[in-house]
Amino acid sequence: MDEMPQRIDPAMDRAAAALLLGCAPDQVGYCARCQGLTQRYGRDARPVCRACQARQAAATDGTGSVRT
Repeated sequence: MDEMPQRIDPAMDRAAAALLLGCAPDQVGYCARCQGLTQRYGRDARPVCRACQARQAAATDGTGSVRT
């Protein structure tokens, strides 16, 4: 089973976060949900980080409705 993506701490150096994210340091910004670091700007921007996206996907059944 695949491991869930981890939140990138906002205290991490932007250059190091950019290496993890595969983008330029000036494209790194804060996740709209958890305030962790994500590729917030640029061509492949994600306002929500991979960790939050994975948590959302795990909480839904693929149709957008929340699992109960």
